[in-house]
Amino acid sequence: MLHYDVMTSKLYDTDMAKDRLTVYLDPEVAKALRVAAARRKMKDSELVEEAIRDKLGFTFLEESWARNADLTEEQAMELALEAQREVREQMRREREQAAS
Repeated sequence: MLHYDVMTSKLYDTDMAKDRLTVYLDPEVAKALRVAAARRKMKDSELVEEAIRDKLGFTFLEESWARNADLTEEQAMELALEAQREVREQMRREREQAAS
């Protein structure tokens, strides 16, 4: 296994200090990371952070916040509650399917 130091942060496009994080990658994954980063003219750490942010849903949240920046507090709460109801309904349907 290869050892790589990766920089992470809470905010993506800011000048805030980043936390240092050490990750261990299989050589195959490390090579693919280096190649993909080079093709996109990015640092390895930038590509890793982008991938982690996507996997954790940060990208979705940031896009959602940008789309809904003009909502009032009440509108935002109603949107959040609607999304929560939809998720709960989906989970209920999945439980019912698994039970039958």
